[in-house]
Amino acid sequence: MEINSSKLSKLIKTVPVPVILTLKEVKEENHLKIPEKKRIELIIKCIEAGPSFIDIDTHFEEDILKRIYSIAMKNGVGAIFSYHDFNSTPNEQDIMKLVSNFLKKCPSLKNSAMNKSRPRSILKMVFFAQSFQDNIIVLNICQKLTKKKINFICFNMGKKGLFSRIFSITKGALLTYAKLEETPETGPGQIPINRFYYLYKKGESSASKEIAGL
Repeated sequence: MEINSSKLSKLIKTVPVPVILTLKEVKEENHLKIPEKKRIELIIKCIEAGPSFIDIDTHFEEDILKRIYSIAMKNGVGAIFSYHDFNSTPNEQDIMKLVSNFLKKCPSLKNSAMNKSRPRSILKMVFFAQSFQDNIIVLNICQKLTKKKINFICFNMGKKGLFSRIFSITKGALLTYAKLEETPETGPGQIPINRFYYLYKKGESSASKEIAGL
């Protein structure tokens, strides 16, 4: 099915909350193989449809990221620069090396949190938790990104990553991801919003005991 900006725009206008559009590459789970040139064309069509944000993979070359970002800004669309590791969670030092690379490569991330009320450029880093301790690594990264004044989204996927998925927003993350009760998860470890809210309201110390027992 060909993506049509006009039809997408009409669909977006029926949604009463901010909309994020994205296209995922083949190495990520359950996604179609699309040549890079075609993917860029489709991303631009998504931008022209007028969502609140476009989610862009950080694997693109710097010049392509800058081009897509420029088009997004002209259309009043925010950019989420997205990195996923579906296998593990690196140590803090290696994650901060990734951050340094993305700050050089992705437009307007530096000091992006200075305009937190209207974020235009956001760094998204999502890892896979092999142990509960991986949540602590990611939450420490959240605190470091907050000190660097970067708008960010950062948490762990998988059942063992649920703690950081929920509580990253208490450490400065702009948002996190849950799902509706009747819809499938869009990432490993994603839980229904009512369950998410229940654990969030319990607080970190109480919820950690329940989550660690999963």
